[in-house]
Parts: sequence; C-alpha cells; structure tokens
Amino acid sequence: QPPPQGGPIIQQQFTPSQPPPTQVSSEPLQQQFSRPPPSMQQQPARPPDQGPALDWPDASSDSPSIGQVTTGIAEMKVSSSGNGSKGHWRIPERKKIVDKNNMVGTRGRIIEIEVNHLLLNLKKMTPACHYDCAFKPDAPKKLFRPAIREMQRKYFPNRHPAFDGRKNLYSSGELPFGTQIRDTVSVSDPERNQPKEFDVTIKFANHVDMSLVSQYFSQRIDFPQEACQVLDIVLRNPAAMSFTPVGRSFFTPPRNQIISLGNGLELWYGFYQSSNLGWRPFLNVDVAHKGFPEPKPLLDVMLDMMKKHKSFRDPDPDYNMLRNAGISGLALEDFKKFIRGLKVDYMIPNQPNTRKVYKMNDIRASAIQHRFQLDDGRHITVGEYFERIKNYRLQFPKLPCIHVGSTSRDICLPPELCTVVRGQVVNKKLDETQTAAMVKAAARPADERKRRILQHMMEAGFNRDPCVNEFGISVNDKFEKIKARVLEAPNLEYRERKVKASQGVWRAAQFVSSNQLNTWVVMSLAQRTNQNDLVNFAKTMSSQGRNLGMSISEPCKYVLLHEEARLGRFPTGQVIKQSILPYFKEFKENGVQLVVVVIPDRPPDCYSRVKLAAEVDVGLLTQCIKERTFGRMNPATAGNILLKVNAKLNGVNHTIDRSFCPHLMDSPTMLVGADVTHPSPDQTTIPSVAAVAASHDRRAFQYNMIWKLQPPRMEIIEKLQEIMVDQLKFFYRFTKQKPNKIIFYRDGVSDGHFSQVLDSELSAIRAACRSLQADGSYKPSVTFLVVQKRHHTRFFPTRKEDEDGRNKNVPPGTIVDTVITHPREMDFYLVSHASLQGTSRPTKYHKLWDDSEISEDDLEELTYYLCHLFSRCTRSVSYPAPTYYAHLAAARGRVYLEGQQVNLTNLEQEMRIRTIKDSIKLQSPMFFV
Repeated sequence: QPPPQGGPIIQQQFTPSQPPPTQVSSEPLQQQFSRPPPSMQQQPARPPDQGPALDWPDASSDSPSIGQVTTGIAEMKVSSSGNGSKGHWRIPERKKIVDKNNMVGTRGRIIEIEVNHLLLNLKKMTPACHYDCAFKPDAPKKLFRPAIREMQRKYFPNRHPAFDGRKNLYSSGELPFGTQIRDTVSVSDPERNQPKEFDVTIKFANHVDMSLVSQYFSQRIDFPQEACQVLDIVLRNPAAMSFTPVGRSFFTPPRNQIISLGNGLELWYGFYQSSNLGWRPFLNVDVAHKGFPEPKPLLDVMLDMMKKHKSFRDPDPDYNMLRNAGISGLALEDFKKFIRGLKVDYMIPNQPNTRKVYKMNDIRASAIQHRFQLDDGRHITVGEYFERIKNYRLQFPKLPCIHVGSTSRDICLPPELCTVVRGQVVNKKLDETQTAAMVKAAARPADERKRRILQHMMEAGFNRDPCVNEFGISVNDKFEKIKARVLEAPNLEYRERKVKASQGVWRAAQFVSSNQLNTWVVMSLAQRTNQNDLVNFAKTMSSQGRNLGMSISEPCKYVLLHEEARLGRFPTGQVIKQSILPYFKEFKENGVQLVVVVIPDRPPDCYSRVKLAAEVDVGLLTQCIKERTFGRMNPATAGNILLKVNAKLNGVNHTIDRSFCPHLMDSPTMLVGADVTHPSPDQTTIPSVAAVAASHDRRAFQYNMIWKLQPPRMEIIEKLQEIMVDQLKFFYRFTKQKPNKIIFYRDGVSDGHFSQVLDSELSAIRAACRSLQADGSYKPSVTFLVVQKRHHTRFFPTRKEDEDGRNKNVPPGTIVDTVITHPREMDFYLVSHASLQGTSRPTKYHKLWDDSEISEDDLEELTYYLCHLFSRCTRSVSYPAPTYYAHLAAARGRVYLEGQQVNLTNLEQEMRIRTIKDSIKLQSPMFFV
C-alpha cells in the first residue's frame, strides 16, 4: 500500500554506537531557531527583512499536496525493517507500470539512443563449482595465473575454469579430480629470467546456483551476490589471459605512438567491463585510460622532476647539471614520492650477469657519502665499492643512492644503473600536469569512443573464449538501443529579462541582486606583474561590473608583495603567509570588503596559505587569480570572476523562472549537498574531509557550508547530526521559516555502501530535526538521493539531428530511467551539461529514501534545473548545484590541510586550529565558491 500523506515516520532512539543527540534547550523551536549569535545580529549577510525570501507560506501551514503521480507511475511502496531502536531504513521499491513508450518518467521529448551495455544471453548458463586456491610462496601474485594454467594443462586439459587472479577458481560443473588436488609447478619469471616454483592446492569449496540471476528478474529475490561475482569473473577471463588487469579494467602497452603524461608517467589505453543487472542482464563496456611509469632511466626521471620545478628564468636541466649540482628541494621530494614502491631494473654496463629487479624504498646519501659494512667488517662508500669491487666508476657520484630490497637490509644502488620497469600498476594521485595531459589524450568525440569500445570488444572475443562458452554465456556484439527523453531547459531570470539556455549555455545579463564593491584591494604575489597590470585589471573589472549591474569603485590600494616584502626568487608557502598576514590584518581593520590576490604557480601551496591567512587567521574575503589567468585577462574572464565575487558578496546572479519551478518547491525547502573526500591511496597521514552545503534562500541560489575532519577512508559522515542542526538553524535565521522538506543529494557513495549510508545518515537527519523541537515533533519530509559520477555508462545518439555539437553527444537534458536502471528501485541517468571536450558522462542518481511523495518526473526535473544554478558559470553543469558546492566545501577543507602535519588521533583539535572566522562564515556564507 502507498504511504499516507507525508510518508511513514519510523521512531528511532540513539544507541551507544551512534553519536549522542545534540544537547538542546527546552525552549520552543521558534525561540531556539530565532536566536542568532551577536555577530549575526550586528551584520548578517542578508537581513531577514530584505528581498522576497519571506514569500514562502508560514512553516506551520500545511504543505501543498504533491501526491498527484504522473500517468504511468504506480504508487511507491515504502517499507522499513528492524525495530525503531536500531535505526534500519530500507530503500523504497517502485512498482513500474510502464507506459506505451516504455517510459517511467513522462516529461520531455523522446529520442532513441545507444548505450554501451551489451545484452547477456544467460539461458544456457550452467551451475558453477567454487574452488579455493592456495599458493606457496604467496608472491608474486602476477604468476598465479600461469601457475593455474600449468595445473590445468596437467590435470584437466579439456576443462576451462575461470580464475580471479588471487584465490578463487570457478568451473562449469565439477573438475575431474575429486575434492582436492595439490602439486608443485614451475612457471617462467620474466623479472628474474629463471623459473619460479609454486606449491599449488586446489580445493572444492561450494556449489553456486547460477539460476539465481534469472530468478532475480522473474521472482524478485534478493540480489544474487555470489552468482554475479562468478558471472563477472567468467566474463573477465578472456581479457585477463592477455591484458594487464587493474580493478575492472584491462590495459596493454602502447603499440605505436607513446604519449607521455609528464613527470615519469606514460598513457596506456585499455577497456573497462562489468556485468550490470538492469531490467535485463548486461555487460557494461567502456574505454579506460591509466598512467603507468615510463620505462626510463632514473636519471631521466630526476630531470623530469627538476623541469617541473624550475623557474621560468632557469635553463632546462640536463645531465651536466645532475652531475655537478645533483637534485634537491621540491624536485627531490617529488622524486622520492615517485620512486617509492616502484621496481627498477639494475645492471652495470657490459656486465649482463649483474642484472636484477629490485623494489625501491627510499633515497639515501650520495655515493660518495653513504658508507656500509662489507662481510669482512670493513666500511666503504658506495662509490668505492663499485670502483674497487665491481670495476665500474660512477659518473654521477653526487646523486642520492636508492635504497632497495628488504627494508631491514642496507642495499643501496646508484640511480645511474637503474631503469624503471615497464607495466607497473601505481595508484598515486596524478599531479596537475599529468591530469591535464590525461584529459587531453582521453577526450574523444562520442562516435570515436564508440568505435574504440567495439574494437576492444572484438579483441577480447567473449564469444570465442572457451571458458565463456563452457558456462553457456553469450554476449551481444551491439550496443543496446533504448528510449530516452530530453527535458526542456528552464528559463533563467536576471534583473530585467529572462534568458533561455541553448545547448546548455546562455549569456549573462544584469545580476538579480548585487552589493556595491566600494573598498577593495588588488594584491599580487607573482613576480611578473607590475603596477600597470593591476590598474588595468581593476578597470576591466569595473567595466564588466557595469555590464552585470554591479557597482565597483576603484581599489583603495594596489600591492606588489614581491617588491614591498622582498620575498626573493623562491619563497616558501609559509614565508608568503607570514608576509601577507600584516597586510590582511590592516585591510580587515580598515573595513576592506574584498582582496583580489594574484598567485604564482609556485610554491604549490601558495593558494592554501593565502586562504588560511585570510579565512582562519584574519577573517577576510579573498578572490584568488592564477598568474597565468591574470596574464590573459579580458572582459570575458573578468565577467567569470565577477560571477564568483557577486556570490561571495551575498548577491544573486540568476534564478530559475518561477513558472518552471517544480511545485514541490512551493513550500520551504532546504536543498542539501553532502560529500566525503578521501586522500589518495599513497597519502596515509591525511584524514578524510566531510562537507555539507545547504541552501538558505527560497531561490536555492545561496548556500552555507560546514566541513569536518574524520578518520581516513570513513564513508559515513560522522557528525552529520551536528552539521544538520547547524544548517537548519542557519536556514531559519535567514528565512524565518522552518523547511517543510529536505532534499539531500549525497555524493561519493558506492553501491555497496547504500544501506550503511542510509541507515546512519537518514537517522542523523531525523535526529537533528527532532532535537530542535522540545517535544520531538518537527519532522520535515526527507528525500535522499545518491549522486554518482564514477561509472562507465555512456550515451550515443542514433540520429544526426539529435547530436549536440562537434563532439556528437546527446543533448543536455537527456534522461534515462528504464532498461539499464535498477529493476525495482528508483534511479536514473541524466546528462545535464554540454561537454566541452570528449564524450559526456551522465550523472547517475539513486533514490534511497523519500517520504514526500515526489513524483519521478518532479524529482528528475528539479535535479536538472538545479544544474543551472551553479554560481561560477553561465552554463548547466554535470550535477546539481548543492552537490557542486559540497565538492567545493570539501576542497576548501583539504586546502586548509595542504602541506601540514595532521594528528589523526586528535581531529577535534585539528579542526579547532582551522576554525573559519565568524566574520567570514556568517557575513559571507558563500566565501568558498
């Protein structure tokens, strides 16, 4: 049965395992909400009595009914499990009654598209047997597949099981050796140019009922996790035999042109594959790209790092510079990070018997300084050892040695004798140069991407593979054709006129509202700027301000910090921070509204030091501009900067035309974006950052952000209840109304964490609301959606007239909510933006909870419209503004950590020393955009 109006409310109590409820006063909600701190009373960002923000109905009035469900959508069945004290929430199911066009939502123009999902034929699929495999020794793991192949050759040559590369072997029916077999096999080890022996045991574990996959569609059973795992491993078998596997992707070395990503990495092309149980079983296939270490001498890697950090005045580094001056500073630090964990091929020239592969750990002192003890007790330097014992005189004795092998042994090699081994899988974060090169190389028009995917599928040869055939599986060789809809773009309101987005882009008019910029400063930290550059920039800003309806006075001061503070050629970030602090304090005392700061490319932490000084130490609003951008300043660039500046000064750039607003926004609604960003795998001493951005105006343009540190890799937002209490109070301060609805867009959640995130975070939202009313009766409706960008689904138009731009993508507003989506739960894919380069990536949205009876059409339309409300540009973006702001908020939190030691055992203290000043948080809530 459908839920009653407003949805079911599950009463919950906090258990000791959950964070305790926020301590609240016993005074009524009205008084608690309306009690702003003194700083807010004195100088709010937008006083509650200004503007039309109070046009919403009073929070105590009944919400307008939005239960009229679109034709073709049946009622939503919402169920819950567990008792109220344990806080279990269950993802709602939808009963899909599809209309004649095979649609769930109904709004928009219908088009036909292709998706990179290949239909799987599982009608002849056989039962599977699972075997556990054990290897002695248990490394190197990349030789496990050859070892299993050798066992197959000896004991079951006519059978073709699938191996996952680690310990699981699956066969179609039982293998012909009983329950266990054990033998020693020998396989070739290319790194050591000699055979490697393994003691291999294969032992029967259990039967796997593969018919559960079909029953999942026909009988609505729970998701068959193990059967799907077998299906994935079987389908991976063709590629795993001849490609380099990385997660769910497979790569091959470049065949022709090698594309360097810079700083020691080269680009490898490959493909991604994963089974997907939509309305039918599919195989999702896509191209993949990854950076692999270049197989180059370590000396050349050192030169790469030196070029990365050289000044524009310095000559390009070469071998002579390495020989005479060595490597130091930031280049040496980057070199250390790069080599850690990589393997090198070591060999003395003309002595092939010395060749050996080592794993690098760290660097040591130079060959003329580092001493070690010989077996006879004598101490000798690395340089002396190679000259006297190995008959080789080092050419680069001043370079640091490389510590290799076991960390308990002192094996140090000269870098000139080492070459990086090709094909190593690394999971380190790409730097800015590498990321730009990767994007440039990977971005391809949709039609070209489609051709490359199909080419990879031909090479993989699923239907030719004996393992796939033995399991009775076949894969369609054509992309699935499905119906999609193109939603109409909304009209956008500016001060005096309305504009319409065309292909996701529009021309800005005068801002809806703006504040005068009367007292501001232009400061440059870059060496190559002069006074005239700053003056011309200010004139361009003032001219563009007039076009946008924003009054901008002449700056009250220009500062060339390099001349005034005598910073020298290579100041550190800390030196820059200490130099700008006195200026920032003076500006703050004199009531400066904004400081525009031109920042150089180096040091890399310059931006973070400026933001720390301004926002944490002083409480001053800043707008940073990169030196390269400043050097190319033009009216269009100045206009883009003013989009951010106006938002920071509490202005409103544009809004959605009221006639386009879904009626679910007619009552007070708080839109929330939430995200947790994690450090990269190689950053082991950095915490995760959780951030929540929430709207506090009826236009859904202005947002407040709160960020928190939490233990590394924690997926749940640990202090969401505390955060939501603060956000709800902030909403009330600015609107004098309580939100009747909370629409929560949660980013960064994988499918496997849906239940865990829903249980914890929906409970936290509910508890935050209850804690703000003395009797616990405040229960706004909650709609909880997960936003996912990390997937490999792509759309391809089938008709030329549906292509958008030179990249031949589907048009902005294209939405898919059938066939490839979840067979029971409400999810959809939306392309909300026009891709500037390459193939558009749709964003996937999965509804985990909704007790407000929002129709699928309304929710899809609202989500699309919110993609037009991002303050920093005049184009629709790839996900809703609340989610984008949560990203920016988390990024700001990470900026405050850059280049600093963090005590992971006392994150509360780490937060306290990075507390943003109230004058920023309360007077300029959108400072972070």
